[in-house]
Amino acid sequence: MEKKIRLGWLGVGPRGQGLVGCYAHHPQIQIVAIADYARGRAEEVAAWATAVCGTPVKGFQSYEEMVRSVPMDAIMITSDPDCQVDYAVDAMHRGLHVMTEVPAAFSMKQCWDLVNTVRATGVKYQLAEQTRHWNFVRQWRNMAQSGEFGKIYYAEGEYLHYEPRWDLLREKDTHYSVKPSTAEEFSDPRYEMSWRYKAFQNPIYYMPHELSPLLSITGGRICKVSCFGTRLGSYDNPLIQCRDLQTALMYNTDDVIFSLRAGFTSPYGPKSVLGAHWYQIKGSKATVETSRSTLDSMKLYRAGGEWEAKNWGTEDPDAPDYVREADHGGADFYPISNFVDAILNDTEPDMNVYRAVETAAPAIMAVESSKAGGALMEIPDFRIK
Repeated sequence: MEKKIRLGWLGVGPRGQGLVGCYAHHPQIQIVAIADYARGRAEEVAAWATAVCGTPVKGFQSYEEMVRSVPMDAIMITSDPDCQVDYAVDAMHRGLHVMTEVPAAFSMKQCWDLVNTVRATGVKYQLAEQTRHWNFVRQWRNMAQSGEFGKIYYAEGEYLHYEPRWDLLREKDTHYSVKPSTAEEFSDPRYEMSWRYKAFQNPIYYMPHELSPLLSITGGRICKVSCFGTRLGSYDNPLIQCRDLQTALMYNTDDVIFSLRAGFTSPYGPKSVLGAHWYQIKGSKATVETSRSTLDSMKLYRAGGEWEAKNWGTEDPDAPDYVREADHGGADFYPISNFVDAILNDTEPDMNVYRAVETAAPAIMAVESSKAGGALMEIPDFRIK
Protein backbone atom coordinates (compact mmCIF):
# COMPACT_ATOMS: atom_id res chain seq x y z
CA MET A 1 0.00 0.00 0.00
CA GLU A 2 1.11 3.57 -0.69
CA LYS A 3 2.24 5.50 2.35
CA LYS A 4 -0.29 8.14 3.35
CA ILE A 5 0.37 11.46 5.04
CA ARG A 6 -1.92 12.04 8.01
CA LEU A 7 -3.07 15.61 7.50
CA GLY A 8 -4.65 17.97 10.02
CA TRP A 9 -6.50 21.05 8.81
CA LEU A 10 -6.83 24.44 10.49
CA GLY A 11 -9.45 26.86 9.13
CA VAL A 12 -12.35 25.75 6.95
CA GLY A 13 -14.06 28.94 5.86
CA PRO A 14 -15.14 29.19 2.20
CA ARG A 15 -11.58 28.86 0.86
CA GLY A 16 -10.47 26.14 3.27
CA GLN A 17 -13.60 24.05 2.84
CA GLY A 18 -13.23 24.19 -0.94
CA LEU A 19 -9.68 22.88 -0.71
CA VAL A 20 -10.59 20.03 1.63
CA GLY A 21 -12.38 18.23 -1.19
CA CYS A 22 -9.39 18.67 -3.49
CA TYR A 23 -6.95 17.29 -0.92
CA ALA A 24 -9.29 14.48 0.08
CA HIS A 25 -8.99 12.98 -3.39
CA HIS A 26 -5.18 12.81 -3.33
CA PRO A 27 -4.26 9.11 -3.00
CA GLN A 28 -1.43 9.75 -0.55
CA ILE A 29 -3.27 12.06 1.86
CA GLN A 30 -5.49 11.01 4.72
CA ILE A 31 -7.27 13.93 6.37
CA VAL A 32 -7.55 13.00 10.03
CA ALA A 33 -8.74 16.15 11.80
CA ILE A 34 -10.19 19.59 11.15
CA ALA A 35 -10.25 22.63 13.45
CA ASP A 36 -12.05 25.94 13.09
CA TYR A 37 -13.03 28.46 15.74
CA ALA A 38 -16.38 29.28 14.11
CA ARG A 39 -18.99 27.50 16.19
CA GLY A 40 -19.95 24.11 14.76
CA ARG A 41 -18.16 24.60 11.43
CA ALA A 42 -15.32 22.12 11.99
CA GLU A 43 -17.71 19.38 13.06
CA GLU A 44 -19.90 20.00 10.02
CA VAL A 45 -17.00 19.93 7.56
CA ALA A 46 -15.43 16.93 9.33
CA ALA A 47 -18.65 14.95 8.89
CA TRP A 48 -18.70 15.84 5.21
CA ALA A 49 -14.99 14.97 4.82
CA THR A 50 -15.56 11.63 6.56
CA ALA A 51 -18.13 10.76 3.90
CA VAL A 52 -15.82 11.90 1.08
CA CYS A 53 -12.65 10.26 2.43
CA GLY A 54 -14.25 7.06 3.70
CA THR A 55 -12.17 7.31 6.89
CA PRO A 56 -12.98 9.11 10.18
CA VAL A 57 -12.19 12.83 10.34
CA LYS A 58 -12.51 14.49 13.75
CA GLY A 59 -13.68 18.07 14.26
CA PHE A 60 -12.39 20.55 16.86
CA GLN A 61 -12.98 24.19 17.71
CA SER A 62 -9.35 24.88 18.64
CA TYR A 63 -5.96 24.24 17.10
CA GLU A 64 -4.45 23.23 20.44
CA GLU A 65 -7.06 20.56 21.11
CA MET A 66 -6.66 19.14 17.61
CA VAL A 67 -2.87 18.77 17.66
CA ARG A 68 -2.96 17.31 21.19
CA SER A 69 -5.69 14.80 20.39
CA VAL A 70 -4.95 13.39 16.94
CA PRO A 71 -1.63 11.98 15.64
CA MET A 72 -0.69 13.65 12.36
CA ASP A 73 2.30 14.16 10.06
CA ALA A 74 1.44 17.52 8.54
CA ILE A 75 -1.00 20.38 8.79
CA MET A 76 -2.65 22.62 6.23
CA ILE A 77 -3.32 26.12 7.59
CA THR A 78 -6.08 28.11 5.91
CA SER A 79 -7.02 30.17 8.95
CA ASP A 80 -7.02 33.98 9.00
CA PRO A 81 -3.77 34.73 7.14
CA ASP A 82 -2.67 37.47 9.52
CA CYS A 83 -2.27 34.91 12.33
CA GLN A 84 -1.27 31.77 10.41
CA VAL A 85 2.46 32.25 11.02
CA ASP A 86 2.05 31.75 14.78
CA TYR A 87 0.28 28.45 14.17
CA ALA A 88 2.84 27.43 11.55
CA VAL A 89 5.78 28.09 13.86
CA ASP A 90 4.16 26.14 16.70
CA ALA A 91 3.31 23.22 14.41
CA MET A 92 6.84 23.04 12.98
CA HIS A 93 8.29 22.95 16.50
CA ARG A 94 5.98 19.98 17.13
CA GLY A 95 7.65 18.24 14.18
CA LEU A 96 4.77 18.73 11.75
CA HIS A 97 5.27 19.63 8.10
CA VAL A 98 3.32 22.79 7.27
CA MET A 99 1.63 24.43 4.32
CA THR A 100 0.06 27.89 4.60
CA GLU A 101 -1.95 30.17 2.34
CA VAL A 102 -1.09 33.44 0.57
CA PRO A 103 0.23 35.84 1.81
CA ALA A 104 2.89 33.93 3.73
CA ALA A 105 3.35 36.81 6.20
CA PHE A 106 2.17 40.31 7.08
CA SER A 107 5.33 41.58 8.81
CA MET A 108 9.07 41.25 8.42
CA LYS A 109 9.19 39.57 11.84
CA GLN A 110 6.79 36.91 10.58
CA CYS A 111 9.02 36.37 7.53
CA TRP A 112 12.06 35.81 9.73
CA ASP A 113 10.04 33.61 12.13
CA LEU A 114 9.17 31.29 9.24
CA VAL A 115 12.73 31.17 7.88
CA ASN A 116 14.37 30.63 11.26
CA THR A 117 11.86 27.95 12.29
CA VAL A 118 12.37 25.94 9.11
CA ARG A 119 16.13 26.15 9.63
CA ALA A 120 15.83 25.10 13.28
CA THR A 121 13.38 22.22 12.83
CA GLY A 122 14.24 20.81 9.41
CA VAL A 123 10.58 20.11 8.59
CA LYS A 124 9.00 20.86 5.22
CA TYR A 125 7.27 24.21 4.75
CA GLN A 126 5.46 25.23 1.59
CA LEU A 127 3.31 28.17 0.60
CA ALA A 128 0.16 27.09 -1.26
CA GLU A 129 0.62 29.70 -3.98
CA GLN A 130 -1.04 28.35 -7.08
CA THR A 131 -0.81 30.97 -9.85
CA ARG A 132 2.79 29.94 -10.66
CA HIS A 133 1.34 26.62 -11.87
CA TRP A 134 -0.99 27.98 -14.55
CA ASN A 135 -0.30 26.58 -18.00
CA PHE A 136 0.56 29.94 -19.60
CA VAL A 137 3.10 30.61 -16.81
CA ARG A 138 4.63 27.22 -17.50
CA GLN A 139 4.86 28.10 -21.20
CA TRP A 140 6.48 31.45 -20.41
CA ARG A 141 8.99 29.76 -18.10
CA ASN A 142 9.93 27.38 -20.89
CA MET A 143 10.39 30.36 -23.24
CA ALA A 144 12.65 32.08 -20.70
CA GLN A 145 14.74 28.95 -20.17
CA SER A 146 15.18 28.44 -23.92
CA GLY A 147 16.19 32.07 -24.47
CA GLU A 148 13.16 33.04 -26.57
CA PHE A 149 12.64 36.27 -24.62
CA GLY A 150 16.27 37.33 -25.00
CA LYS A 151 17.06 39.47 -21.96
CA ILE A 152 13.93 39.94 -19.83
CA TYR A 153 13.94 43.48 -18.48
CA TYR A 154 10.31 44.17 -17.49
CA ALA A 155 7.53 42.26 -15.72
CA GLU A 156 4.08 43.59 -14.90
CA GLY A 157 1.06 42.23 -13.11
CA GLU A 158 -2.19 43.24 -11.48
CA TYR A 159 -4.73 41.72 -9.14
CA LEU A 160 -7.89 43.85 -9.38
CA HIS A 161 -10.65 41.76 -7.86
CA TYR A 162 -13.85 43.72 -7.34
CA GLU A 163 -16.82 42.37 -5.42
CA PRO A 164 -19.82 44.57 -4.45
CA ARG A 165 -19.80 42.99 -0.98
CA TRP A 166 -16.83 41.40 0.77
CA ASP A 167 -16.82 39.57 4.12
CA LEU A 168 -15.36 42.59 5.91
CA LEU A 169 -16.94 41.85 9.29
CA ARG A 170 -17.54 38.80 11.45
CA GLU A 171 -19.73 37.93 14.41
CA LYS A 172 -17.87 38.21 17.70
CA ASP A 173 -19.84 35.35 19.23
CA THR A 174 -19.85 32.71 16.48
CA HIS A 175 -16.90 33.98 14.39
CA TYR A 176 -18.91 33.60 11.19
CA SER A 177 -18.25 36.08 8.38
CA VAL A 178 -20.59 38.96 7.54
CA LYS A 179 -20.86 40.82 4.22
CA PRO A 180 -22.04 44.30 5.29
CA SER A 181 -24.03 46.61 3.05
CA THR A 182 -25.24 49.31 5.48
CA ALA A 183 -23.61 51.79 7.83
CA GLU A 184 -25.52 50.24 10.75
CA GLU A 185 -23.77 46.92 10.26
CA PHE A 186 -20.34 48.56 10.48
CA SER A 187 -21.27 50.07 13.86
CA ASP A 188 -23.15 47.03 15.17
CA PRO A 189 -21.53 45.94 18.49
CA ARG A 190 -22.15 42.29 17.59
CA TYR A 191 -19.59 42.51 14.79
CA GLU A 192 -15.85 43.11 14.58
CA MET A 193 -13.48 43.92 11.72
CA SER A 194 -12.40 40.81 9.80
CA TRP A 195 -8.87 40.03 8.70
CA ARG A 196 -9.93 40.90 5.16
CA TYR A 197 -10.96 44.42 6.13
CA LYS A 198 -7.56 44.94 7.74
CA ALA A 199 -5.73 43.50 4.71
CA PHE A 200 -7.73 45.52 2.19
CA GLN A 201 -6.60 48.74 3.85
CA ASN A 202 -3.36 47.95 2.01
CA PRO A 203 -4.31 45.71 -0.94
CA ILE A 204 -0.70 45.45 -2.11
CA TYR A 205 -0.31 42.77 0.59
CA TYR A 206 -1.80 40.44 -2.05
CA MET A 207 1.02 41.11 -4.52
CA PRO A 208 2.44 37.56 -3.98
CA HIS A 209 -0.12 36.15 -6.44
CA GLU A 210 1.58 38.25 -9.13
CA LEU A 211 5.16 38.09 -7.86
CA SER A 212 5.27 34.30 -7.52
CA PRO A 213 4.63 33.46 -11.20
CA LEU A 214 6.63 36.42 -12.50
CA LEU A 215 9.71 35.63 -10.39
CA SER A 216 9.49 32.00 -11.47
CA ILE A 217 10.03 33.30 -15.03
CA THR A 218 12.55 36.11 -14.49
CA GLY A 219 14.59 34.57 -11.69
CA GLY A 220 16.28 36.71 -9.06
CA ARG A 221 14.67 38.30 -6.02
CA ILE A 222 13.18 41.72 -5.41
CA CYS A 223 15.73 43.95 -3.68
CA LYS A 224 14.13 47.43 -3.91
CA VAL A 225 10.54 48.68 -3.84
CA SER A 226 8.61 51.97 -3.92
CA CYS A 227 4.84 52.15 -3.63
CA PHE A 228 1.97 54.65 -3.81
CA GLY A 229 -1.67 54.14 -2.89
CA THR A 230 -4.93 56.02 -3.04
CA ARG A 231 -6.36 57.51 0.14
CA LEU A 232 -7.70 55.36 2.99
CA GLY A 233 -11.40 55.36 2.08
CA SER A 234 -12.99 53.79 -0.99
CA TYR A 235 -14.26 56.11 -3.71
CA ASP A 236 -16.79 53.45 -4.73
CA ASN A 237 -18.14 52.69 -1.26
CA PRO A 238 -17.60 55.40 1.38
CA LEU A 239 -18.49 52.91 4.14
CA ILE A 240 -15.26 51.01 3.51
CA GLN A 241 -12.03 52.39 4.94
CA CYS A 242 -9.82 50.66 2.38
CA ARG A 243 -7.50 51.89 -0.34
CA ASP A 244 -8.96 51.27 -3.79
CA LEU A 245 -5.55 50.81 -5.39
CA GLN A 246 -1.87 50.49 -4.56
CA THR A 247 0.90 50.27 -7.16
CA ALA A 248 4.47 49.16 -6.47
CA LEU A 249 7.54 49.71 -8.64
CA MET A 250 10.29 47.20 -7.90
CA TYR A 251 13.74 46.16 -9.03
CA ASN A 252 15.26 42.69 -8.79
CA THR A 253 18.75 41.25 -8.60
CA ASP A 254 18.66 40.21 -12.29
CA ASP A 255 18.17 43.79 -13.58
CA VAL A 256 14.42 43.44 -14.14
CA ILE A 257 11.92 46.21 -13.41
CA PHE A 258 8.57 45.12 -11.99
CA SER A 259 5.30 47.06 -11.85
CA LEU A 260 2.54 45.51 -9.74
CA ARG A 261 -0.83 46.77 -8.56
CA ALA A 262 -3.66 45.43 -6.43
CA GLY A 263 -7.14 46.55 -5.45
CA PHE A 264 -10.40 45.01 -4.27
CA THR A 265 -12.91 47.81 -3.66
CA SER A 266 -13.23 49.72 -6.93
CA PRO A 267 -15.33 48.42 -9.87
CA TYR A 268 -13.17 46.77 -12.50
CA GLY A 269 -14.22 44.33 -15.21
CA PRO A 270 -12.88 40.77 -15.48
CA LYS A 271 -10.40 39.50 -18.03
CA SER A 272 -10.78 36.43 -20.21
CA VAL A 273 -9.70 33.19 -18.49
CA LEU A 274 -7.95 34.86 -15.52
CA GLY A 275 -10.77 37.01 -14.15
CA ALA A 276 -8.99 39.42 -11.78
CA HIS A 277 -5.37 38.81 -12.86
CA TRP A 278 -3.22 40.24 -15.64
CA TYR A 279 0.46 39.64 -16.49
CA GLN A 280 3.07 40.82 -18.98
CA ILE A 281 6.72 39.97 -19.70
CA LYS A 282 8.94 42.12 -21.94
CA GLY A 283 12.27 40.92 -23.29
CA SER A 284 14.74 42.03 -25.94
CA LYS A 285 13.38 39.41 -28.38
CA ALA A 286 9.75 38.84 -27.37
CA THR A 287 6.83 40.16 -25.33
CA VAL A 288 3.89 38.19 -23.94
CA GLU A 289 0.78 39.24 -22.07
CA THR A 290 -2.54 37.85 -20.91
CA SER A 291 -5.91 39.29 -21.93
CA ARG A 292 -6.74 42.79 -20.71
CA SER A 293 -10.52 42.25 -20.85
CA THR A 294 -13.11 39.75 -22.03
CA LEU A 295 -12.70 41.21 -25.55
CA ASP A 296 -9.18 39.94 -26.29
CA SER A 297 -6.90 36.95 -25.77
CA MET A 298 -3.43 36.09 -24.53
CA LYS A 299 -0.84 37.17 -27.05
CA LEU A 300 2.79 36.96 -28.16
CA TYR A 301 4.97 39.44 -30.06
CA ARG A 302 8.36 38.54 -31.50
CA ALA A 303 10.78 41.26 -32.59
CA GLY A 304 10.28 42.03 -36.27
CA GLY A 305 6.99 40.18 -36.45
CA GLU A 306 3.32 40.75 -35.61
CA TRP A 307 1.19 40.11 -32.54
CA GLU A 308 -0.10 36.52 -32.39
CA ALA A 309 -3.19 35.43 -30.44
CA LYS A 310 -2.33 32.49 -28.16
CA ASN A 311 -4.57 29.98 -26.42
CA TRP A 312 -2.25 29.00 -23.58
CA GLY A 313 -4.96 29.07 -20.90
CA THR A 314 -4.56 27.98 -17.28
CA GLU A 315 -5.08 24.21 -17.49
CA ASP A 316 -2.40 21.82 -18.68
CA PRO A 317 -4.16 20.05 -21.58
CA ASP A 318 -2.12 16.90 -20.93
CA ALA A 319 -3.04 16.67 -17.24
CA PRO A 320 -5.61 14.10 -16.05
CA ASP A 321 -9.18 15.23 -15.41
CA TYR A 322 -8.87 15.31 -11.61
CA VAL A 323 -6.00 17.81 -11.94
CA ARG A 324 -7.66 20.06 -14.51
CA GLU A 325 -10.88 20.10 -12.48
CA ALA A 326 -9.18 21.55 -9.38
CA ASP A 327 -10.03 25.16 -8.47
CA HIS A 328 -8.20 28.16 -9.96
CA GLY A 329 -8.04 26.61 -13.41
CA GLY A 330 -6.51 23.37 -12.18
CA ALA A 331 -3.69 25.15 -10.33
CA ASP A 332 -4.80 24.20 -6.81
CA PHE A 333 -3.71 20.61 -7.34
CA TYR A 334 0.00 21.37 -7.79
CA PRO A 335 0.81 22.74 -4.31
CA ILE A 336 -0.79 19.58 -2.89
CA SER A 337 1.25 17.32 -5.13
CA ASN A 338 4.51 19.19 -4.46
CA PHE A 339 3.93 19.16 -0.70
CA VAL A 340 3.30 15.41 -0.68
CA ASP A 341 6.36 14.70 -2.85
CA ALA A 342 8.60 16.83 -0.64
CA ILE A 343 7.50 14.98 2.50
CA LEU A 344 7.60 11.44 1.10
CA ASN A 345 10.81 11.86 -0.92
CA ASP A 346 12.60 14.29 1.41
CA THR A 347 13.01 16.91 -1.31
CA GLU A 348 12.77 20.69 -1.24
CA PRO A 349 9.20 21.97 -1.73
CA ASP A 350 8.59 23.96 -4.90
CA MET A 351 7.39 27.06 -3.03
CA ASN A 352 9.76 26.67 -0.10
CA VAL A 353 10.16 29.10 2.77
CA TYR A 354 12.65 31.30 0.90
CA ARG A 355 10.47 31.68 -2.17
CA ALA A 356 7.50 32.26 0.12
CA VAL A 357 9.06 35.17 2.02
CA GLU A 358 10.58 36.54 -1.20
CA THR A 359 7.00 37.15 -2.35
CA ALA A 360 5.74 38.40 1.03
CA ALA A 361 8.57 40.75 2.06
CA PRO A 362 8.38 43.02 -1.03
CA ALA A 363 4.64 43.45 -0.39
CA ILE A 364 5.23 44.21 3.29
CA MET A 365 7.87 46.79 2.45
CA ALA A 366 5.63 48.21 -0.29
CA VAL A 367 3.06 48.96 2.41
CA GLU A 368 5.75 50.73 4.44
CA SER A 369 6.82 52.67 1.35
CA SER A 370 3.23 53.74 0.68
CA LYS A 371 2.90 54.98 4.25
CA ALA A 372 6.14 56.94 3.78
CA GLY A 373 4.98 58.66 0.59
CA GLY A 374 6.70 56.29 -1.84
CA ALA A 375 10.09 56.11 -0.14
CA LEU A 376 12.49 53.56 -1.63
CA MET A 377 12.78 50.47 0.58
CA GLU A 378 15.44 47.76 0.62
CA ILE A 379 14.50 44.08 0.88
CA PRO A 380 16.85 41.80 2.85
CA ASP A 381 18.24 38.55 1.49
CA PHE A 382 16.68 35.85 3.66
CA ARG A 383 19.01 33.19 2.29
CA ILE A 384 22.07 34.68 3.99
CA LYS A 385 22.62 32.89 7.29
